[in-house]
Amino acid sequence: MFFKPRSTSLAAPPRPETSLPRPLAAPLTLSSAPPLPAEGIDPNDPLAVAIFYHEKEVLDVATYYFSVAAARGHPVGLFMYAMSLRHGWGTPKNETEAFRLLQKAAESAVTDLNSGGGAAQIGSTSDSGRLGAGTLKAIATTELTLAIYELATSFKHGWGVPKSKTTATYYLNIAALLGDVDSQEELGECYLRGDGVKRDKRMAAKWFREAERQGARLVQSSWIWKPKYDP
Repeated sequence: MFFKPRSTSLAAPPRPETSLPRPLAAPLTLSSAPPLPAEGIDPNDPLAVAIFYHEKEVLDVATYYFSVAAARGHPVGLFMYAMSLRHGWGTPKNETEAFRLLQKAAESAVTDLNSGGGAAQIGSTSDSGRLGAGTLKAIATTELTLAIYELATSFKHGWGVPKSKTTATYYLNIAALLGDVDSQEELGECYLRGDGVKRDKRMAAKWFREAERQGARLVQSSWIWKPKYDP
């Protein structure tokens, strides 16, 4: 069953193994890494520190701090640590563990949505305390769509899980219903080609329209607005 776009409560994706990851051992390069700025980043916030070093391209240090955030159950930390493991950003590749953590990130983000976004923090806890409920929900939704889109990508390419176009399309549909533009565009392509789903040009037009309404610029897409493809 797909998520309904206007539902007030979301059912969690298939439950992964429940254990959180253990943080990586601190890398030897940590002591020689660029210092944190005097203001703007809480040194006790592993996610903020990880993002700082990721932007500085000090990937082994960034991934270490992402692993610390992930070990604390932070959805963004879980997501970024999963991406680091999938692509080998400063750590050996581990696509199987990356897939498990993406599932865990999606599950955690669903929990945030259903509880009002309590764990969806960006930056320090003092900053998150000033965010309104709508902002927290938007953050949690973004976390969820990112994780679900990457789950679809995992099934599409067979990264850490057996390749399955049908399952990839299932996850794309969920992310598209949650408003993710990339998922809407890619799902339209799946329906247009019959890739993982039965070929359906009307459904392709539907999702291409949704993507364009959100600002996507599609090439040679005038056909999607023809009346014969209206719902």
